Amino acid sequence: MQLYSELYNCYYNIMHDLLNKNGGFSRPELETTVTASGFQETVLYLLPKITDGEWTFFKKDGELYLSTLDDKPPFVLSLLQKRWLKAILSDVRIQLFFSEEQLTELSRVLCDIEPLFSQNDFYIFDQFTDGDDYTDDTYRSHFQKILSAIKTGQYLNIEFESPRNRRVHHWYLPCKLEYSIKNDCFRVLALGVHGKNPNNYFTINLSRISRLEETGKYAAERPDIDTYITNGYNSEPVTILIKNERNTLERAMLQFANYKKKTAQINNTTYQCEIYYNKGNERELLIEILSFGPTIQVIGNKHFLRLLKKRLANQKNLL
Repeated sequence: MQLYSELYNCYYNIMHDLLNKNGGFSRPELETTVTASGFQETVLYLLPKITDGEWTFFKKDGELYLSTLDDKPPFVLSLLQKRWLKAILSDVRIQLFFSEEQLTELSRVLCDIEPLFSQNDFYIFDQFTDGDDYTDDTYRSHFQKILSAIKTGQYLNIEFESPRNRRVHHWYLPCKLEYSIKNDCFRVLALGVHGKNPNNYFTINLSRISRLEETGKYAAERPDIDTYITNGYNSEPVTILIKNERNTLERAMLQFANYKKKTAQINNTTYQCEIYYNKGNERELLIEILSFGPTIQVIGNKHFLRLLKKRLANQKNLL
């Protein structure tokens, strides 16, 4: 983050990695490592300071440069970093990624630290109020098992209620977790298993999962979930025009960050963006686009335009 760029900058991280590696470096190895981790000009500035002895972190022993430190350098957190960590750890969504033991230890380590900001400092609008209950013990347990299965490639036996209120029970291979800002919920992107091989791609809301069991069975290789997602895209993307008023372009790029898209500048104030989406995300994308009001205009995908006009007509009838 930019907050820490001066404290833990590029040069610091390169030196930290070099000093933490066991054994020495030849000069070509040093040059290769510095070039790979830095910018084009980094090696011109950094390498002479290491090899000429201006920075006394290394000593030359024959053809190798060896660390002069007795111990590996620690990564020390600044007060600002601790305050930032304390602040983000107060978010119940972040807490889902940690075990109870880890949260207890983090709370102990940061007990005397004042958070950089509070969750009350944020006002979230245009969001559904019936989001997931992130503090529910069952929800946390399901989240932890899914997170572990994504890392290890384990199949899970999942029972859940579909959006059409139909009970579904099947083996799935979890591949990704995604968060919906609009719905304030987590979803797992998983592949259904037919026989021995994963096949269809599914999006399952965690709050709809009623039962989840670990199977102890693991995938022989990790499937490329992105390929399944791409194959499931609607045949025609939604094409929108973005008027860059009230910082709309930046807000739109953030809002649609989880979609595949192509963006091009039309003139000084207007941008055209093609958004690729799955059928299951159609309603959510529609609501997200409408939330921008007149600064975004839909000009492509006739099916999507019909849905948009129908929704606007329904809203008008409610007035």
